[in-house]
Amino acid sequence: MPWKYGSVTLKEGSSWTDDNGIRHPTNWGIWTDTYKKDVIGLTWVDPPKTFNDEYYFGWNADESALLPKPLADIKTNKISLARQIVKNDLSESDWYVTRKYERDVAIPSEVSAYRTAVLTNYTSLQSAINSASDIDELKALYTSTNGASQDAKSIDATSSSVVSTSDDTITINGHGFVNDEAVYYSVGLNSDDNPAAVIGGLVDGYIYFVHSATTNTFKLSESHSNCGDASAVNISALSSDGTKQTFTSLGKYGKGQTSPNKNATKYDGS
Repeated sequence: MPWKYGSVTLKEGSSWTDDNGIRHPTNWGIWTDTYKKDVIGLTWVDPPKTFNDEYYFGWNADESALLPKPLADIKTNKISLARQIVKNDLSESDWYVTRKYERDVAIPSEVSAYRTAVLTNYTSLQSAINSASDIDELKALYTSTNGASQDAKSIDATSSSVVSTSDDTITINGHGFVNDEAVYYSVGLNSDDNPAAVIGGLVDGYIYFVHSATTNTFKLSESHSNCGDASAVNISALSSDGTKQTFTSLGKYGKGQTSPNKNATKYDGS
């Protein structure tokens, strides 16, 4: 913290010498505030208030208000950053496009699907950035919000009345989840205290997005709707021993926080 001796800001963990030539030890920070002030003659200086320099130049003179940057400039920077992310996300599969152009070799459907999702997600974000009417709306695009349900929802994944392989739904009465809410899936432990078997089609420790939610049921998607391909995961089997599996809300992501997961099964060809 910023203690000063005269005009010199002291660094905790470092020794220093006062005007009388006395060298003070590296552990001077353990002294009481009273000793520092009254005996040693140190002065406490409040640190400057922090601010997000993406949106603001800083504080005004009395630190009562932030000085915003021009909204148009912020939008330009945000879109430029989003384009760079798109470029990075597409770079690994650009060679498929080059091969198609030079040798007319078809691009695998899962690669095309991923590239389309990346571009769709970018287009959605770009539109939202351009539509923002003020800095608060722009910041909201990069902020997660709490989902409708904050508690982990536990299910008996061995029950066909809970997990449906016919329509890919999970039934939890009054679950509270809403579409596009991110949920973390955990298999939990079986009766032998070992990791339980997964629900067929799902992956333990994976983040899914709520899809086709009703009051008591929901489906799961590997993609946020911003990506344009938020189809439901095909649930192929019940868990054989997972009577305490959970879905835990991670909230709703802002549009600036979503992107297609290149490891999703829909994109890796499995």
